[in-house]
Amino acid sequence: MASKLNARRKTILDLLSQKPISSTQELAAATGVSTETTRKDLNVLAKQGLVVKVHGGAALASGNNKQIPFDLRSTRNAAQKRQIAQKAITLIEEGDSLILEGCTTNLKLAKELTLMPDLLKTLVIVTNSFPIATVLEGGRKCQKLFFLGGLVNPTQYATQGNQTTEMLSNFHVNKSFLGGAAVSERFILTGYFDDDVMFQKMSILCARETVLMVDSSKFGQSAILSVAHLSEIDYLVTDKHLTEEETKILTEHGMKILLA
Repeated sequence: MASKLNARRKTILDLLSQKPISSTQELAAATGVSTETTRKDLNVLAKQGLVVKVHGGAALASGNNKQIPFDLRSTRNAAQKRQIAQKAITLIEEGDSLILEGCTTNLKLAKELTLMPDLLKTLVIVTNSFPIATVLEGGRKCQKLFFLGGLVNPTQYATQGNQTTEMLSNFHVNKSFLGGAAVSERFILTGYFDDDVMFQKMSILCARETVLMVDSSKFGQSAILSVAHLSEIDYLVTDKHLTEEETKILTEHGMKILLA
């Protein structure tokens, strides 16, 4: 019996290493037990400091979780991300300066911008993403390209960490474009990793306006770390059809919502 328990709980940890946050139902189905049994397993793992329980599920405790490789993330909800990127481009004006963080939706946005060369050649772009810098041909396709230095994350094809964020703090741009890891039911943008959260917080500070791009799968999720309440963000671009009540809550805070 003990060996089955240990094997099942190891399976839960393995599943959470592949998906940073999973629902109790998903974990129960994957391990072939009831949701009640899974909750008991999660309680034990939480007491051991291996997982953190969130609303409706769990995530690996900080320091244990591994980032999903960029290549894999780029294939998830690809059509929705492209639609969101196409809608987000309507917020970009000639002569703008932009922060494009290293996320899969921003890579879609950069690719869409290459189809608008007259606009792109007027833009100053700040990024920590190698794929975005490559799409922009090292700055040949835009007016100027600033690439942020720092520690290179080989699975995310981006720089990150204190040096990257400190360099970012030297910029002040018109607009910052952020991808959302998770948006809680209380409309708080959250993240799974310290470096991502630190970068996003600084991006908000460094921009006159902030644009958050989130596909519908990210809503109702709670990651471990808080970035900002959506009231601190100027634009939400999403494919999610918000309820009348949700729309009212967000627009009362001054947020503008663009449906992709």
